[in-house]
Amino acid sequence: MKKRFICAAIAASCTWQGNAQTDQTLEHIEVIAPMHSPLDIKMDPKATRQPLPAQDGADLLSSIAGFSLVKKGGASSDPVFRGMAGSRVNIITDGGVALGGCGGRMDPPTAYITPQTYDTLTVIKGPQTVLYGPGNSAATVVFERESERLLESGVTGFANVTLGEFGKTILNSDIKAGTKNYFARVATSYSEADDYQDGNGTDIHSAYEKWNLDSQFAYTPDDNSLYSISLGRSNGEVAYADRMMDGSLFDRTQIALQLEKHELDGFINSAEVSVYYNDIDHIMDNHSLRQFIPNMMMKNPTSSNPDRKTWGTKVLFNSELDEQLSLAYGLDHQQNRHRLRVSRDHVTTPVESLMRAETAEFEQTGLFAELEYSLSNSSQWVSGIRIDEWEATDRRQTRSVMMQVIPNPTADLTRDNTLISGFTRYQAQSSNDSYYIGIGRTERFPDYWELMGGGRGAIDSPSAFLVDHETTNQLDIGWLSQSKSFTHSVSLFFNRIDNYLLTDNLYQKMGMASKVTRNIDAQTYGFEAESRYQVSKNFSATASINYVRGENRTDDIALAQQPPLQARMALNYRKDKWQFGTLWRVVQRQHRVAIGQGNIAGQDVSPSNGFGTLAVNTSYQHSPDLVFALGVDNLFDKAYAEHLSRSGAMVSGYPQTAKVNEAGRTLWLNMNWQF
Repeated sequence: MKKRFICAAIAASCTWQGNAQTDQTLEHIEVIAPMHSPLDIKMDPKATRQPLPAQDGADLLSSIAGFSLVKKGGASSDPVFRGMAGSRVNIITDGGVALGGCGGRMDPPTAYITPQTYDTLTVIKGPQTVLYGPGNSAATVVFERESERLLESGVTGFANVTLGEFGKTILNSDIKAGTKNYFARVATSYSEADDYQDGNGTDIHSAYEKWNLDSQFAYTPDDNSLYSISLGRSNGEVAYADRMMDGSLFDRTQIALQLEKHELDGFINSAEVSVYYNDIDHIMDNHSLRQFIPNMMMKNPTSSNPDRKTWGTKVLFNSELDEQLSLAYGLDHQQNRHRLRVSRDHVTTPVESLMRAETAEFEQTGLFAELEYSLSNSSQWVSGIRIDEWEATDRRQTRSVMMQVIPNPTADLTRDNTLISGFTRYQAQSSNDSYYIGIGRTERFPDYWELMGGGRGAIDSPSAFLVDHETTNQLDIGWLSQSKSFTHSVSLFFNRIDNYLLTDNLYQKMGMASKVTRNIDAQTYGFEAESRYQVSKNFSATASINYVRGENRTDDIALAQQPPLQARMALNYRKDKWQFGTLWRVVQRQHRVAIGQGNIAGQDVSPSNGFGTLAVNTSYQHSPDLVFALGVDNLFDKAYAEHLSRSGAMVSGYPQTAKVNEAGRTLWLNMNWQF
């Protein structure tokens, strides 16, 4: 059925004919994200890219300089920006958040994002905005769907099919239909893959299957009004090569309401209100996607079923105070509840038959304001501040320590914090250049994984639930220069982090190694640089490089989970309807490690070797709206693992590797149709 559907989609697309214009700009494959300003990056998630077109949000982010991935297999990687992971990277989708439920980070927020069903991706570097919620000490990542009023009645859409080695299939469609006053939008996707092989021909336990369906229904009575409701569902299963369990359920339900009014008279010029609800239901087990073999920790088929319900709202106002001064301000609120049920013998007691027990409750309310003052026609001063009231309650009645269940010393304890974050920035533009310098401060409340998943507290603390919040003070500098043939961009950062929340699996406590979450003082600094050179009308070259260095100032050692120096170089040639490209990625070895330490996404396993991989691609523009692309990733079939890969686990029927190795040579074919 699936293959028939793919063939039918390709055949239907090929029979559609359009009149190509001789001066039509050829759509090309993205290998390095385009630059728009030194502060933020905007890109089209629907554009075909190399490496292999993205199957989730983290895959897409990996094409942006400064991003790395914590790899676990074929899907659900954890994004890392400038060496920071977890809630230090704020992930926003259509104005809301979808927090994962898994205590082992099987389902980071990006695992529930299908990039091709969104219209824009924006990455705002550093703590240089307060408009998108708390905690963005490293970056703010915003996936958005456009909701503009239709200019005329009709149907627009997008269809994408990717076929690749190792059984990879990705199907995406996004259709919008309506009139000036109403429209409906339906975005769907399906993706699957078998276990891949690394460059040595070793099978990696990495198969997955995922689907999603998102719909939006909107009323647009005029050009300045929007009333919208969105409904979303998704599910899937993912095999992991780095642990004793796989994810057999990733059930997501999402509901969102949105109201927008623009060009208002009076003090408030525009108003936006959004309300959202997310329900994540996740099951991990050791028997559905792998052969069960008893061990000391799991003597029977075991299933763990966490779930997390999140609901929130945001109100945003904009006021043009005068010709020079504009103000964006509002409030946001979020609550989430985490529950868990575990079956130690799924055969006799299925996990679905058990009652769920509450483990944690979180509540946050924030007030924020961002002011922009025009110093001249080409320079601005931008500043923002937000105040967040946080409250968390530990609902766990017991806790497992050294394979023993003991009473939880912080059961039903509630902690609260009032946190203040803000920034100030000077920015300027000329005909060819733009630059900025900014200072930002973020006070970040510990997230669920740091409070509940960190085991015992350090030194004399009975629980990780009592760790202090984290404070980041960061300097950001950026410059972008453009000319007829060249574009250059450089971003630099330096920070000091007080009470950095470190996950330490080998902390010595009472004469034995324990897993703890503890506070340290840290600092990181680094840069991202990109250049584009239009050699001729048909030939262009692009390069990017990024570097970060972290220090654990408390222990006087390297800060764990820092990516090595990475460079990318791409060549692109276009002629008539054809395009040819290459991508050479070079990664330096990383010897600055802290074994057993890290963050909620992963811990340092060992030093890593450097590597280089080459990818090639070509595309043919059949018509202005229909493009076929062909690519080969890891052309020379190199066996390698990313530095931030997690350690390989012993999975029955698979050779164990030191780290989760990446896929070997991978051939893929893509069809992209916009109508």
